[in-house]
Amino acid sequence: MKALEIIGKRLLFGVIAAWGVLTAVFLLFTATPDWIAQRIEGNVRAGMGGPEGGDPEAAEAAVERALEQYFAERGLDGPLQEVYLQWMWNTVTLDWGYSFELNEPVLSLVVDATVRTAMYVLPAVVLAVAIGMIAGLFVALRPESTLANGGRVASYLLFAVPSFWLGGLYIGTLQGGVFEYNAVLSEHVLPIVLVTMTLLGGYVSYSRAHALEHVSAEFVTLVRAKGAGPVLVTKHVVRNAAIPLFSMLFTEVLGLLVLSIFVIEMVFGIEGFGYIFFFAVDARDIPVLLGCTVVIIAVGVVGNIVQDISYTYLDPRVDA
Repeated sequence: MKALEIIGKRLLFGVIAAWGVLTAVFLLFTATPDWIAQRIEGNVRAGMGGPEGGDPEAAEAAVERALEQYFAERGLDGPLQEVYLQWMWNTVTLDWGYSFELNEPVLSLVVDATVRTAMYVLPAVVLAVAIGMIAGLFVALRPESTLANGGRVASYLLFAVPSFWLGGLYIGTLQGGVFEYNAVLSEHVLPIVLVTMTLLGGYVSYSRAHALEHVSAEFVTLVRAKGAGPVLVTKHVVRNAAIPLFSMLFTEVLGLLVLSIFVIEMVFGIEGFGYIFFFAVDARDIPVLLGCTVVIIAVGVVGNIVQDISYTYLDPRVDA
């Protein structure tokens, strides 16, 4: 299948998936009990003397006025279907308006946060993929090596150590005065290291497992019999193991990243994608939530397109 056909097919699936996910997110935060409205109601009633004091009718009227103002300010005071169509249209046309909580343009807010997250995520992914593939291939090609087995065990241990625990330990030492705060270390170096640790063990394991499937294959035995060196043998193994490795990169890695960035950004106070998404959920900030959802969908669609095109390049026999 040609590249343009692959892109068109994935974009079509992406549009359908985007509609379904955005609809689900919208309904989740509009057709369910609103905890912000409940807080407003509780505060108004408390200010009016509580459930046992004051004028009940005046309290009900005050609550009604407060809730009407709350929903009107958020553009949620009309029929649900009309509100849904308007919000979906605005989301598709990138007219995301302003954040309810921060009163900032949502588009620039989400873009800036995504760029901030990418500043440590992309280097971490590159490091994890490079180190993981090298270590996994080395273990598969030299299974008897003490260095190979030691490196594999070390990568699994790093993967097993919770990144939030290490981050919390570092923050605790700062608060205890053991170390002085260093912006470069806290906001750039450590997030890269912790995300790399999160991804590394899985990539070492996958690289080793898929490489082992081909190390003893007939074509590798033939290549070795012809006198090929380790580099050429490794090249043949990598070429045949690359497809499942790419599959892992765009599926499981994406899932791990989504989880890890929430933890890391909350621990270090990095105002990135996970940080603003978390607070948008807490504040029911629907414009920010829908904007962040669009970014997640876009990353998934682009990842699938790159994955499919990579399949056809790595193995022309694959019909995506």
